[in-house]
Amino acid sequence: MGRGIIIIVLGVSVITAFLILKLNANSKQGLKTTVDYYELTQARLIANSGVEIYLEKLRRNKTLTGTFSNIGLMDGEYDLSITGPDSLMTVTSTGHFGNTNHQVIVTARREAAIMPPVNGAMYISTDTLKVKLQGNLEIDGNDRNIDDSPGPEPAVPGIAVDDPADSSYVVNELVPKISKSIEGLGGDPSVHTVTDNTDWDEVTQNLIFAQDTTIGDGTYGSGTVLGTFTDPIITYVNGNVHFSSTATGSGIMIIDGDITMSGQFTYYGMIIVYGKSSIVTTFVGNGGIYGSMVLVGSTVDFKSTGTTGIYYSSQAIINAQINLKSSRFEILTWWE
Repeated sequence: MGRGIIIIVLGVSVITAFLILKLNANSKQGLKTTVDYYELTQARLIANSGVEIYLEKLRRNKTLTGTFSNIGLMDGEYDLSITGPDSLMTVTSTGHFGNTNHQVIVTARREAAIMPPVNGAMYISTDTLKVKLQGNLEIDGNDRNIDDSPGPEPAVPGIAVDDPADSSYVVNELVPKISKSIEGLGGDPSVHTVTDNTDWDEVTQNLIFAQDTTIGDGTYGSGTVLGTFTDPIITYVNGNVHFSSTATGSGIMIIDGDITMSGQFTYYGMIIVYGKSSIVTTFVGNGGIYGSMVLVGSTVDFKSTGTTGIYYSSQAIINAQINLKSSRFEILTWWE
């Protein structure tokens, strides 16, 4: 009887010990599984965050490319590479946390900057138009290349407005004071009322969001280069600006303020002067704009005392359209 009890007790003890060992093993395995899952989740979050961080960097730096290593984040780190052209960019991010790695591969396409419509060599949208002209201003809607040779596209109005009253005002007050005859301004008629449904506030805000450089109030003279024909840029001018001497630029320029151009300032592309209040545009030099100029404001005060020219140039417009980049991306694939 006593021996039987001892055997039973030993048997129960062995079974209990086995169960305890099994429970401990299961507990350790469960803990390991939990830790592994946590590390994998953290590595995944780090890798995805790396992609988001560098997409934001790419928004501001349109030429960013290469490999970036050992970047610390969330108690871990990640390695990232950017390859390929803007039309098919690949961003590869590998997150590291503890003993776990996780890789994310994203393909994206940078959107092109959207060019506003070209209504004429100069387009004016305003409630009140004021014009004071002296000198030898030339506004020409006949297409020409930047070397002044004839361009391939049909002519556009030399001056386009969105109000018939402004059109009459231009014909009666502005054209007789321009050295060239009304027929020479391009298009038929050369001063034309257009129906334009463009949301210019939206257009300008999108372009400002995509700007490559910002400048403020001041005078910018010799040595100022705001883009070249081979490398045009989006320039945002926040304030009143005076371009003088041999300053040059190419691409799209958005000006929230007044503009004065003097000397031999030359621009290739589109200049948009906009604002909720009055705009004063003054030409006192002998430079020129090749492309198109847009003036949008409640009051537009246009003055000229020089020999500046505003010439429609499809070459300059198309060049900007092809080469200017937006700050927005379209995500094509996201693999992880």
